[in-house]
This record gives sequence, structure tokens and C-alpha cells, in this order.
Amino acid sequence: MPTLITAPSIFALIPMVLFLILTLRGINYTLSVGIAAILGCILMGQGPIEFAGMLVDNLGGTLGQVGLIIMFGSGLGLVMDAAGINQVIVNFVVKKIGVNSERKGIFACYLVSLIMVCLIGTLNGGNAVVAPILLPIVAAAGLTPTTVCFLMFNAGLVGVTIGPFCSAVAAALGVSGLSYQNYMIYAAIPYSVAWAIVSLIISFYIQKSTKKAGEKYESVELAEEFHATPRQRNACIAFLITFTLCLIYGLIVGSDMKFVMFVILLLSVVVGLFIEQKFDKTIGLFGRGMGKMGGTFLSFLLTGVMIDSITLGGGWEALADVILKLVGSNGKYQLMIIASFVGGFGVEGAVVTQMQIIQSAFWDIASSMGIPMTAWASVLIAAVRITSIVYPSANYAAHLGFAKCNNMKTLLIAGWITSVIMMAFVPIWGFVVMNILP
Repeated sequence: MPTLITAPSIFALIPMVLFLILTLRGINYTLSVGIAAILGCILMGQGPIEFAGMLVDNLGGTLGQVGLIIMFGSGLGLVMDAAGINQVIVNFVVKKIGVNSERKGIFACYLVSLIMVCLIGTLNGGNAVVAPILLPIVAAAGLTPTTVCFLMFNAGLVGVTIGPFCSAVAAALGVSGLSYQNYMIYAAIPYSVAWAIVSLIISFYIQKSTKKAGEKYESVELAEEFHATPRQRNACIAFLITFTLCLIYGLIVGSDMKFVMFVILLLSVVVGLFIEQKFDKTIGLFGRGMGKMGGTFLSFLLTGVMIDSITLGGGWEALADVILKLVGSNGKYQLMIIASFVGGFGVEGAVVTQMQIIQSAFWDIASSMGIPMTAWASVLIAAVRITSIVYPSANYAAHLGFAKCNNMKTLLIAGWITSVIMMAFVPIWGFVVMNILP
């Protein structure tokens, strides 16, 4: 096939622009990136054989590995639910806090969502487990649906940013090349602490304003009191011990994406031993969980093809030249803001796709300016986290359902306020990393 673009060319970015337009218009994500990938191959003269070769290459690349981790994580989630682990943990935390005031309700809601998302590894999966147990308790404490929705959503976003075996963390490690320790110390923990402080402060204002407006839970069915069986308690203990040991081992030897895959499989086996059914049925349960994420896995491979075609056309090089002319060779802090803004407001899609696009588009120029990856990792986090709170996404819709809330306007306003503050945090923390920390 003839090549329609001569590298390097800014026109090689046409597939990515088309992808962004399609996703922002609400077109199915996998379909959007598939169309963009095919267009990229056509522009660069890549035929069916080359297209297939790119797909195969991406199976072992960052995108393919993260896609597999997401599938494994979905399988583990079903196995944990079958073992009753989720209910045991949520009930334990809520009872220990003793929710008898609005303030305690806010902290309990945030903490429970954070813990479950960290452990289960998915935003919607963790809060789907939390909601039925938590809602009657926080409703009795006087929290409004908007406050609960905001807390669960933002706590979950922090959870997937720091959870050691979450797919978003695996994506960050794969794209940045950082160890888990450096990722946490220099980027994830500082960013997450700042996000948590901001969201908790905003939640008090939301609670005050929505309560004043008369918003409240009219009727929330009380869940039946949960009494864990010895098998369920043992399953929970075994899960937490294995989880902790794997985390310690990973910190000692320096974990990466491949280790995350091993841990998820190991946890699934350990938990599966405590389910009252034959182990082959547990394997089938794990497989069904994986199957739910099949479309996501395919979309990651197609994203890899799109990015590879842009690379062939020299699109990233051409974009770097344009950025250099805009910010200059010493505009490292301006670049961090621009990259965070482009990722947060311009790139819609799965976390690993957003990170990979921002990394491909900006990292070479960031590196040439002397920005270390320890500082740049905060840009990658901001690029994916900000997107989550400024648009009425599917994740937002899911949490509206979890919290029985319909006040999207207040949530979006709060999200935009949070995004502005966290956008400003990126260059400030970048300065600290590059000039103060060792």
C-alpha cells in the first residue's frame, strides 16, 4: 500500500484527533480506537499483514499487559465476592468507626470506599460492593445523596491511584518505568494526599449546601445484618495475609506489571480455596470475570496500533516541535501544565490509553528539558484523574446509581473546582521534586 504521509509530519496525528472526537461524542470506545487504528495504517501504507503484526507486538507490550491485568482483576473480583470477603471488610470498618454524626459519616464513607477500591482494584467494582452496606448507615447519620456520591467517587479515584495491584497503578508503572516505591513516594502518595484533602474539604461544603436545600435520603432499605461465617472470616484473613506478604515482597524486590499479574492469580487461588464449591467451578468463575473485560483488552491492542502508526509517521516528533515553539526550551513547568491539561480535558478513554498518549506526545520533549520521570509521573496521574471528574462519564453515571443521587450539576461543579486545584498542584510538586527532594 502507498504511504500517504511522509515522516515526520503533524498530519500523522490525524488518527488520534479522530479518536478523540469520536470518544468525546460518546461513540463506543473500542469502535472509536479501531477506526483510528485502521486510518493510521492506511495513512502510513500498512496493509492487513502489518496491521496484524502490530496487534501481535502489542500483546507483549505495556498496553497488552495492562489489558491482561484488568481481565485478571475482574476475575479476582468475582472470586472475592463469592467468598464473602467484600462484606466482611466493609462491615468491620464501618462498625469500628461507629458512625453517629455527619462528620464521622463523611470519614467512614471516604475510608470504606478507599479501602475496598484499593483491595478489589477497580473503581466501580469496589464501590458497587460498598454502596448497599454503606448507604443506610450514612443516611441515618444525615449525609445527603450528593455528598455520598462525591465521597465514594473521589475516594475511589484515590484508591485506584495508590492500590498496589490496581490496573491504573500497573499502567503507570509500565508507562513510566518507575519502581512501585518511587512511583508512590514521588508521585502517587503526594498527589493522592492533596486530592484527599481537597475532596474532603469540598465534601463538607457540599453537605452543608445540599442539606440546606432540603436534600436527603427519603427511604433507604436497611440491609440485613451480616454475620460472617467461619469460612468467610478465614477467607478474608487469608486474603489480607497473602495481599500483605505480596506487597512486602514486591517492595523488597521491586515489583512491576508482571509481578502484579502473579499476585492477582495467587490471590484468586488462595481465596478460591475457601469457596464452598469445586475448584474447577471457581476457575470458571474467574474466567467469566475475565470475559467481562474482553472488549477493553481488545481496545488496548487497537490503541497500540494507533500509537504505532503515529510513530511511523513521525507525528510525535512534529508535535514536539510545535510545543517547543510554544513554551520554549526552558518552559518545563508550563509543559507540565499543558500536558496535564491535554490529558485531563482533551484525551478521553481508558487510563492506560490516556497515559500512553500523553507519554508518547510529551515525554521526549520533557526529558530534553531535564524533567525527571519522578516529577513527570504526577503529570501522568493528573492526565487520567482529572478527566474522571470534569465530564459526565459512565463512571459518574454508575456512582449516581450507587448513591441514589441525581444532582450531576453540583458534582460537576465540585469536580471542576477540584481539577483546577490539582492542575496547579502538578507544577508546584514538580518544583519540589526537582529542586528540594533528593
